[in-house]
Amino acid sequence: MAGRSAYELLLQPRDTSSLVGSVRIAIDGTTHVPTRVQVFARGAGKPAFEVGFTSFDPSNPPASVFRFNPPPGTKVTESGAQGSEPGRAQSRSDSAPNHRPSVSAPKTVGTGWTTVVVATLPAGSTAGDSSATRILDALPKVSGSWGAGHLLRGSLFSVLLTDDGRLAVGAVAPQALYSALAAR
Repeated sequence: MAGRSAYELLLQPRDTSSLVGSVRIAIDGTTHVPTRVQVFARGAGKPAFEVGFTSFDPSNPPASVFRFNPPPGTKVTESGAQGSEPGRAQSRSDSAPNHRPSVSAPKTVGTGWTTVVVATLPAGSTAGDSSATRILDALPKVSGSWGAGHLLRGSLFSVLLTDDGRLAVGAVAPQALYSALAAR
C-alpha cells in the first residue's frame, strides 16, 4: 500500500453455511498495523464491506499535536475533581441510577462463523415508536414453528425480530435463524 510492503491475511470459513466467503486483512510489512479489512460475501467478487487507510504514515506525530490549546478568550481553571481520586473519571454508574429494564443475557446457538445470537428485547422497546413500526412493516413478514416476525437479510447477515420480542442475528441464511429460535 502506498509504496510500502504489505502482507495479506486471508480468513475463509470452512462451514459453507456462513454467508461470509472470506475476510482479507492487509497488514503493513514494517509496523504490522492493519491497513485495510475487506469482507466478502460467499461467491462475491467485490467486498460487501471495506475499511482502510487512504494514506499511511507510521512516523510519530509531533508533541504539539497533543498540547491543549484553548481558543482565544477562554478562561482555563485547573482543579482536582472533588470526591474522587485524581485521574479517575466518575462513571455513569457512580453518579446516576441505572434505569434500563432488566433483560436476560443473549444466548448463542452454534459455533464459529455460523453462530446465531438470540436475545430478548425489553418489553415495549419498539412500542409507540412510529418510525420503528414503519421500518418493521417494510420488512418481509415470516413465520414458522418458532412464531412470526420480520426479516432483514443482507449479503453478509440475517436479522429476525419476532412478534414476541426475540431478536436473532447471524452471518447465516434465515433458515439458521429459524432453527435457533425453534431450539429455545
